[in-house]
Amino acid sequence: MDARVLEYFLRVVELGSINRAANELGLSQPSLSRWLALLEHDIGSTLLIRTRKGVQPTDAGQQLIERAQPILRQLNLLRDEIGRSAVSQVALAMPYSLRHLVTAPFIETLAGEAPNIMLRLHEGMSHSIRALIEDGLVDVAVMAATEHPPESYDSTPLLTERLYLVGPKSAQLDPAEPVTGARLADVALILPGRPNVIRAQVEAAIAQAGGTYRSRFDTDSIALCLELTRRNLGYTVMPASALGPQVASDDNLSAAPIEGLELTWLLCTNRSRSHSVAVRTVSERLRSFTGTLA
Repeated sequence: MDARVLEYFLRVVELGSINRAANELGLSQPSLSRWLALLEHDIGSTLLIRTRKGVQPTDAGQQLIERAQPILRQLNLLRDEIGRSAVSQVALAMPYSLRHLVTAPFIETLAGEAPNIMLRLHEGMSHSIRALIEDGLVDVAVMAATEHPPESYDSTPLLTERLYLVGPKSAQLDPAEPVTGARLADVALILPGRPNVIRAQVEAAIAQAGGTYRSRFDTDSIALCLELTRRNLGYTVMPASALGPQVASDDNLSAAPIEGLELTWLLCTNRSRSHSVAVRTVSERLRSFTGTLA
C-alpha cells in the first residue's frame, strides 16, 4: 500500500469531491480515480460511495481513515527526522530515444559525482512519460515539447535535434543531403501508432506536401522500427539521438535528415519536489550534461 495513495484518499474524503481533490493535488480526475480504484483493489473493499453531493466513505473507508491518519503522521515524522541524512531517491523519466546519447552516460556521470542520490528510472514514449507526470509519479522528466506538461511541473527547453528518414542501404540516403516531406510520401513507413510526436510531425509534413501517409507497420519499439527497416520492410523516422553511430556503421541502413523536422525535448521538474536538494541536483546536472552535447 502506497502512503501517497493513502494521502490522496484522505484528501478526497476531506473535500468530498474527486474533482476538487484532483485540482488541489495537481492530478487529472481520471488519474486520481485510477489511484482510488487501485487502493480499493488492494484493500479488497469499496471505500467510497459516489452521491449527488459528492463522495462519502463507506464503513470500510471510515475504518481506513481512522487507521491511516496516525500511520501517515508517523511516516511524516520519520521523514523529517532522518530525511536529511538518508539516501535521497529521485524518480527520473526519460524517452527511449535518448538512451544512448543522454540517459546511460548521464547516469554513469551522476553515479560518480553524486553517489548519495538513488535514481528510480522510468523509460518510455513521450505520451507515457506525460501520463507518469500527470499522476505525479516522477520528480524529473524529459519529454517532447509538444506534449505540454501540466502546470504542476516547471519546464524548460533542454535539447533540440533533427529528425532523420532511415531506410535500407539500397535507398542510398545521405546524411549530407536532406530529404523533403514529399519523399516521406513515397515510402511505406514503420512508426509508432498514435499518439506519438514523431508520427504527428511526419503525417503533417506529408499532408503539407500534398501526399498520403503510407503505413507499413505500427510499433512502439524503436529497436524494432530499426530492425524491420534493416530487413528492407519499409522506412522509419528517428531523432538523431536514437541513431548514434550505429547507422553509419550498419551495412543494411542509410539515413538522411528531413527538411524542417526537429524535435525539442523539455526538462520537467515536479514543483512539489523542488525543495529537495537531490531533485534540484539531478535537474541541474542533467541540464548541464546535455549542454555539453550541443
